[in-house]
Amino acid sequence: MNKVMLTGYVGSDGAELNYTASGRAVANFRMATNESYKDKDGVRQTKTEWHRITVWGNKAEFCAKYLGKGRLVQVEAKLGYGKY
Repeated sequence: MNKVMLTGYVGSDGAELNYTASGRAVANFRMATNESYKDKDGVRQTKTEWHRITVWGNKAEFCAKYLGKGRLVQVEAKLGYGKY
């Protein structure tokens, strides 16, 4: 099974909406997830990981309309890596 659930905050200025040549909507945005832990000296540390999220179709248009920087979101999707 290839499934991931992330809860974090939208980065940048929200979702960037584009359309494919066939007219299908696609939105991209960055999302930050945070993890807090105590180091070996007992000092609380926070680690931030950034994720690139791609959304297609009607959900892409919804994201472009309602997501803004700092907005808390939860994403459930399959995990994939692009080839460059």
